Amino acid sequence: MTQRFLASTLLAASTALIATTTASAQDTGGWEFDGVPSWSDPVNGNSFTFRGRVYLDYGDIEFETGGLSTSYADSEIRTARLGVTGSVSGIDYVAEFDWINEAIAANDVYLTFDLDGFDLKLGHMKTPNSLDEQTSSRYITYMERGLGTDLFGLDRRVGATLVRSGSNYSLSAGVFGGRPGDLSDSLELDDSSAIAARATRTFTHGEATVHLGASVRHLDYGNVGTRVRVRPQTHITDRVVTADFRPGRPLGEAETSFFWGLEAAVINGPFHAEAEWMDMSLDGPAGDPDFNTQYASMGWFLTGESRSYSAGSGKFGRTRPGTTVSEGGPGAWEIAVRYDRADLDSVAAGELTNWTLGVNWYLEDHVRIMANLVDGSLSVPGAADTDVSGAQLRLQWDF
Repeated sequence: MTQRFLASTLLAASTALIATTTASAQDTGGWEFDGVPSWSDPVNGNSFTFRGRVYLDYGDIEFETGGLSTSYADSEIRTARLGVTGSVSGIDYVAEFDWINEAIAANDVYLTFDLDGFDLKLGHMKTPNSLDEQTSSRYITYMERGLGTDLFGLDRRVGATLVRSGSNYSLSAGVFGGRPGDLSDSLELDDSSAIAARATRTFTHGEATVHLGASVRHLDYGNVGTRVRVRPQTHITDRVVTADFRPGRPLGEAETSFFWGLEAAVINGPFHAEAEWMDMSLDGPAGDPDFNTQYASMGWFLTGESRSYSAGSGKFGRTRPGTTVSEGGPGAWEIAVRYDRADLDSVAAGELTNWTLGVNWYLEDHVRIMANLVDGSLSVPGAADTDVSGAQLRLQWDF
């Protein structure tokens, strides 16, 4: 009941701030349109801007196990989000919801308070873990993040995060409750809870920028356990790795888990590279299994752009073409390759390896087309290997 009340209160507070902003806008004017309606008051700094994103995906993927093939060819609206962001009386707010399913689901819904050198975030947000996870899906290099973010359940939760940042570092730590259901469930939370923290440091050497980071998370599953599972770098297929640690399952019920991860990245002109190692151990099942994943990626902008990066938050940002298509230019063209691996051998769930080749065309600041070729293999002890291959496309627009 307490978590449900907290979630409802945070949503109501965000709505009230938005209402206050729009009411003031009607009194003072200040509306502008630069791709999306926005409003700001130059006197008190209050502001209001619509935000959103739409991803249209198509994939053609084939699984082959022991000479038998299964094909997946499908399209989907992967993401359709709409929300608002802005500031009222020095309090920043964001409220964004996903509309692709019959039930509306909350994404980022939180308030940010300036506490004289620290930022305090209250609401529904990501736990501070992983460079790949902290970077918005609008700015990641491939259509899917590395295997570890889904495998280890890096996600959004209702809670509080304290952030300290500077010109070359970021520190964040938070306490979180459960994950809310959709709006039809009145935002009722599950019984899980977590504490998490992340630290990053940025160095410069000549024209190169180097990022180093680490994060941890302790998660209590609240007597419902968990499933460790992942798809092979494509969303239209079934999951190929699944280990079930819910109550009553043969592997036993997971009570808690401990996650840690290391991050590294470099940007030097049109070249960029990044890598992460993630590990998660479970407490409860027989043997207390431990899983790990790694990925390494590198990319190059053929048209000379450089990948955007924020040292104060320790994550990548928006790539802007040197000359957009609407300006008569080629936009920005990027090629990239990634190797990804997940090891679940501690419960005989196997090892999944993946290669992804990506080509991205940034037509405008807020429009890009992504193409990915995926090739992977799942090896499970005592079973025939499963090979995965195929291609997928995305049209992405955000504002």
